[in-house]
Amino acid sequence: MIGKFSTALASLVVLQACSTVQQTEIDKQVSALDTCEKIDALVAGHPKGFPNLRTAQTTSKYMDVWKARYHLVGDSCQVWGWGNGKFSYVCSLTEPNKAVAMEHFDQAKEVTQQCLGESWSLKQGKRDQGEGTKAEYSVSGRNTVVTIVAASSPTLFATEWKTYYFVGDAADLK
Repeated sequence: MIGKFSTALASLVVLQACSTVQQTEIDKQVSALDTCEKIDALVAGHPKGFPNLRTAQTTSKYMDVWKARYHLVGDSCQVWGWGNGKFSYVCSLTEPNKAVAMEHFDQAKEVTQQCLGESWSLKQGKRDQGEGTKAEYSVSGRNTVVTIVAASSPTLFATEWKTYYFVGDAADLK
């Protein structure tokens, strides 16, 4: 019995070591990417569920959430997954005020436009609900959109501003 347990434990250690080596290699590759390569990888990875972007997973009744390997806005981006193989990359950053939120929004929009190129079209305007602005990039023939939002977020004592970065299906934003 002890022999079987030792063999199983040794196999688990080897598998964990392989997984760790594989993760370390992916982390090295990701750290070598520039911003445009990261945006390209997000767009390409969306239909596949962002497999190389996901790290630590948390599961709930309604969805799975993974920490993301890189962050285009803030430092707490996530991959959300829910029924029927739907996945989205979502980042948010709480801002000190509207001016800073708009500055980050404009910077993210400019970089995204440069990275996506001329084939992507931009639709920009007010948010459907609440104060703020939204920029959505789309390209013909793809369900994937890149959306950047600067939005007010009322709290109990004050109104915060947030900047969001989203890569996923446009229908998932509604």
